[in-house]
Amino acid sequence: MGAKIGIKEVAAAAGVSITTVSHALNDKGRLPDGTRDRVREVAERLGYRPNVNARNLAGGRSGLLALAVSQVEDLAFQLGDFDYFASLIRYATTAALDRGYALAIAPAAEAEGTLHKISPDGAIVVDPVPGDSSLAYLRQRGIPIVTTGRVLDGSDEDYWVDNDHVAGVRGVLDHLAAVGAKRIALVAPRSFASYVVDVRAGYSGWCAEHGIEERVATAPTVTEDGGFEAAISLLDGPDPPDAIYAALDRLAIGVLLAANARNVDVPGRLRVAACTDSVAAQAARPPLTTLGLNPERIGREAIGMLIDIVEGVEVEPRHRIVPTRVIERESTLGGAAQERARLDSNR
Repeated sequence: MGAKIGIKEVAAAAGVSITTVSHALNDKGRLPDGTRDRVREVAERLGYRPNVNARNLAGGRSGLLALAVSQVEDLAFQLGDFDYFASLIRYATTAALDRGYALAIAPAAEAEGTLHKISPDGAIVVDPVPGDSSLAYLRQRGIPIVTTGRVLDGSDEDYWVDNDHVAGVRGVLDHLAAVGAKRIALVAPRSFASYVVDVRAGYSGWCAEHGIEERVATAPTVTEDGGFEAAISLLDGPDPPDAIYAALDRLAIGVLLAANARNVDVPGRLRVAACTDSVAAQAARPPLTTLGLNPERIGREAIGMLIDIVEGVEVEPRHRIVPTRVIERESTLGGAAQERARLDSNR
């Protein structure tokens, strides 16, 4: 293994001072463009890599970022329970490391205490709910914040990355209508996160436009049990739905269990779709049609935005939308449509 290339070696090879190299590589000082370009070319040719710890210390930073998932106390859950959070965190962690930062996960139950202990340079708060104590803590200390999902009581000055859940819901409902559903119900958690508000608004607006009666059941938890209980209330009603859209994959699996308990064939008599794709959704019987939210991109976008803020780079736009897509599977594809999908998959 060759000797480590440092700033001294770059300066010697370029025939300039160490200060000139530092200014050239960090966009500081008043250097001729030719000098700046030549120093950068030499640094790249030699394989120079900056010392991240030294850079952070020089800038008064720790090089540590935090991520916390906002939760309503009586709807608490573990991050490992949902593929969405695991994917978002995995890609956010990689994106942070690529730019020389470490990402610490703050457990929901003790997020404020964790943030106090680690003193991060910036933080991501996932699905913020009004009154979240970790948000208040970060704001009081002037720590940069990026949220995934909007702060409902926030302002236009906030930085966030999100999906257009209203448009996403409409896409799923359009799909359900296209495959023959006429009485489409919604199963959603009792939460004040922006995505739940948007899902309910998107569903309500779509029903009004299409002259369809709203059928909404609120799940008492964000688990399969919650989806089961909400679906049973719909299926046992006087005019049961012929399709259900669940605002989380685990709720949708609960809907499938409820349909099985009531001997309701899916997708023959009931079509089921879910918000968020997951391994569990793909392995369900039948496999679930889902709205893919692309948490991988959300994680990368949020980290990139946060680090730019920490490093004083102007960030525009402050609000970024990550596209969704409807992933059609057997839980909504009945009859001829299901056969066409099978033939397409075999081509």
